Amino acid sequence: MLMELPLEALAILQEEGLSSVSRDFSLQLLHTRMQREEPVESENKKETKGGKGAKGKVDQSKAIKMVPVNRVLPPNTLPVDTHNFKYIIDPYNEEEYEGSSLTERMKRTLEAYSQQFTPLWDGFLGSERTPSLAELEQLLTNCSAFIFHGMERFLANIPPSKLAALNLSECQMAVLFDLVQNSASMLRQSKLDVQKSDGHLALERPLETALLLTLSGVRCVLLNQWHSSPQRNINNMDSVMENLLRVGLTSGQTVHALRKGEVQSTEKDTNTAGSDDTIGHEDSVNRDGNAHDAHPRLTTSPSAFNCVIYGLPNLVIT
Repeated sequence: MLMELPLEALAILQEEGLSSVSRDFSLQLLHTRMQREEPVESENKKETKGGKGAKGKVDQSKAIKMVPVNRVLPPNTLPVDTHNFKYIIDPYNEEEYEGSSLTERMKRTLEAYSQQFTPLWDGFLGSERTPSLAELEQLLTNCSAFIFHGMERFLANIPPSKLAALNLSECQMAVLFDLVQNSASMLRQSKLDVQKSDGHLALERPLETALLLTLSGVRCVLLNQWHSSPQRNINNMDSVMENLLRVGLTSGQTVHALRKGEVQSTEKDTNTAGSDDTIGHEDSVNRDGNAHDAHPRLTTSPSAFNCVIYGLPNLVIT
């Protein structure tokens, strides 16, 4: 299936002037993401929520002093409320990289952006406790954006049948950095997987995960296509937070920046290679007589194309 291939690696999608590349399953789904029926739904939710709860939330936001974002939306972009982000970080507290756990890194991220963006973010850190299924569902159904950073597969934490039944129309963006393994996570997950059918396991794959989130109402899904490394996921998470929050890039530009950064670092390595390689390349160009081959062919790491985006590339955090 074409969707399982790294289509972003096509030469035509590497040309200068391209700011983002996103995927979708069909034109109908893309149209659904863009034409969202939320006014009636939001009014109903306001009526069903008790006045007491709503008031408490307002009081909480007033108690926290924040610097306004005051970000001017570029043309043809859609806003995502930064004050309603939810997250789950390493729910089983299994990952540690260079002496620092994912939860410690997330705490530093929350602190770094606390003046404007993250003071009202809410979620679960695995070092404190593992969220229940009901708590995970509550986070997903009451957020403007959802972040998961942990081991193994995201849908190993919530059954696909449960996810398909949820209404996630409020969740505009899902950012999933999963598909990392270590001995502890493999042992835990293998005990669970032996009890699942082949069909169930198939629904936990990245493509199916993106489709289920889309059908539940999420407008934009950012996730890995295949297994990653702890370092790569951490670097990508830091870059995504920087570009979405501080820089103010769109969702599509943010993912494209990950690929661009990897290609640029590869270009530096290529430019600093030995002169023998350069001479050999020039000789091959002269023999073939093809001017197009004068550009060095970069052997970019496949990891540069691991993180992809499904859905709307024009979401901006405000």
